[in-house]
Parts: sequence; C-alpha cells; structure tokens
Amino acid sequence: MGVEFPDRDAEDIVSQLLGGGEEDQMLQTITKEKALIHIRLERRKSHLVTIIDFGNTDDAKQLGIKDLARELKKRLAAGGTIRDSWIEIQGDHRQKVKKMLIDMGFKEENILIDEEVKET
Repeated sequence: MGVEFPDRDAEDIVSQLLGGGEEDQMLQTITKEKALIHIRLERRKSHLVTIIDFGNTDDAKQLGIKDLARELKKRLAAGGTIRDSWIEIQGDHRQKVKKMLIDMGFKEENILIDEEVKET
C-alpha cells in the first residue's frame, strides 16, 4: 500500500523537501561553466597522485565536490580523497579526468593540465 502523488514523481518530492530544485541546478550549471580547473600530477615517495584543483572553496562546494570525487574514483577504479578545494586520486589519470569533466558539463577551455610532475 503506497502513497500516490498525482503529477509528481519521487525525485521532485525529495528535491522539494530537501530544499533543492531548479535554482540549485542552475547555479551548479553556471559554476561549471565558469570554473577554472587545474589538473596536475605529484610524486609522493614512489606513488603518483593526480590533483584536480578547483581553486575556490566556495565553487568546489557549489559543484558538489564530494559527489564529484565519488564519481571520478568510481569511474577510474582508484582511491582518493578530498582536501579543501581539490580532489586527490591515486595514479596518473590527468587525460582521463579531463575527458570525464568535459562529459560532466565543464568547459574544455577552462580545464588546464600541467604536464610536469611535481616532486613532494
């Protein structure tokens, strides 16, 4: 025995209850279009780490950096973590990450890849 809501699906109801909606999606879309993303590679001891830096902590929060990190790690089958306004993913995934971000709606010209490996 379920409750039925005419002309509304469960996603609309949950979004309305949680305060999300079209305004949040529009803000996220605008943020994706203007976000400047730096992708670089760091060597830590003998391991390589791909860093996806969003630069601004507020932009990172508006983009849903936690969900974005979860999705990237899942697609790349790699571990990683979130620090302030950047995502760290184990391994060298610079080109793959760029392609995935473009597929997610980020502008290609705003994604910069540093070809050098920084030693830390």
